[in-house]
Amino acid sequence: MEKSTSNSKGIDPMLILGKAVDMCVSMRGGDFPLGAMPMKIQRIIREANDCYGYPVDYLAGAMLVALGLGIGNTHFARLKGKWDESAILFMALVGRPGACKSHPLNFAIRPFSDIDGVNNSAFQKELAEYNRQCELPMKERTVAHPVLPVNKRFLISDATPEAMMLIHSHNLRGICMWNDELAGWFKNFNRYNKGSDEEYWLKLYNANPIFSDRKGAKDSVYIGRPFVSVVGTIQNGILNELAQGSRSSNGFIDRLLFVIANNQDKQAWSDKEPSFDIEATWAEIISRLVDMPYKTDEDGKVIPTIIGFSPEAKTRLYQWQRENTEDCNREENDALKGVFSKFDFHAIRFCLIIQIARWACGEADKTEIDLVSVKNAIGLVDYFKATATRVQGIIKDLSLSELQRAVIAALPEEFTTEQGVEIAIANSMAERTFKDFVKRFTGIHFQKVRHGVYAKL
Repeated sequence: MEKSTSNSKGIDPMLILGKAVDMCVSMRGGDFPLGAMPMKIQRIIREANDCYGYPVDYLAGAMLVALGLGIGNTHFARLKGKWDESAILFMALVGRPGACKSHPLNFAIRPFSDIDGVNNSAFQKELAEYNRQCELPMKERTVAHPVLPVNKRFLISDATPEAMMLIHSHNLRGICMWNDELAGWFKNFNRYNKGSDEEYWLKLYNANPIFSDRKGAKDSVYIGRPFVSVVGTIQNGILNELAQGSRSSNGFIDRLLFVIANNQDKQAWSDKEPSFDIEATWAEIISRLVDMPYKTDEDGKVIPTIIGFSPEAKTRLYQWQRENTEDCNREENDALKGVFSKFDFHAIRFCLIIQIARWACGEADKTEIDLVSVKNAIGLVDYFKATATRVQGIIKDLSLSELQRAVIAALPEEFTTEQGVEIAIANSMAERTFKDFVKRFTGIHFQKVRHGVYAKL
């Protein structure tokens, strides 16, 4: 197994190579830090981009969720004490219609879809045998009291919370809500339970215990440590619906990771053939994760392997967290302040996913999270903080009034508060309204250059 070695005194060659890869991705119209991914996965993504036109950002983002699902509840990252984070991610691939979001998502998820297909075939046979046994007289049965088989699945798409919990109880390792159009997911919130679905999904993100006994004690389900990731696509024009109601105030939208490709134009077909079987290679990586052995307790609950951080990795992560704290405290936009604060959790989850993914690709072990994984995780954080800012901009832009649009258009690229007030008044916006407008949209449409001076973004 080829492993990357790193230390705090030297520069890891894998990180240097990763930076070079990121530059190449930028030239292809993407911003995703592809160098943060293991080399084997980088090759798959580049080949899929060259041959099938899959945008790097969409494929790499969807693969992150798939890698996390492959890990599930088998491994947790422990920062200190009993603070454990699993690999749960909520992710949305954002783009215009025709931006090629669905194909990369389907590619990333296909190994689990194939596994579910195999499991379903076995389940149907077991169910048929169960029904046959139940119809036989007791003395003719091979088993006196047949046990109803369960259909173990990784993926769900459209299910009520109660149905999803039942599916999860059959696979305590972890499942993923996979919706090609995420709008259908959040638009169904509270359709069955008035006002409780958003809180339910907040619990799932935090891996808090969940239970359901609405149908009576006989059908009650309790899951002590749930693992439910979410991934799907969403169009730019629907983003404002995602932020409606309490979702923008209860922290729900803050927990979503957004992937946005810079180049969203439809691409012409390429006649280039893949130089290797990228589907099989990706399936092998996922299989290695899914096949990881794990222990269970007497109730069938997964007993996770706890992975700590190496000393230099922990030092770098704590340094980053202080920097992120400063960013949060400096940020004047409340929406972005809430988003940035959640990256304390995202960062640890990225560390876990990258470390285990490197192990699955033969590039590292999984005894501890090393400095390379932490640095790569920080690269992912930087990307997703930038996309979160862009999404907030899109949401705010969709909600701008005609007056606000007119004032923005009239403002110069850089302006003082006094200049801005004059322009606002000239466009029929009151001084207090303008100052409040600038404050609320700083970080979205405006950037504070220094005291009393702003620039348009």
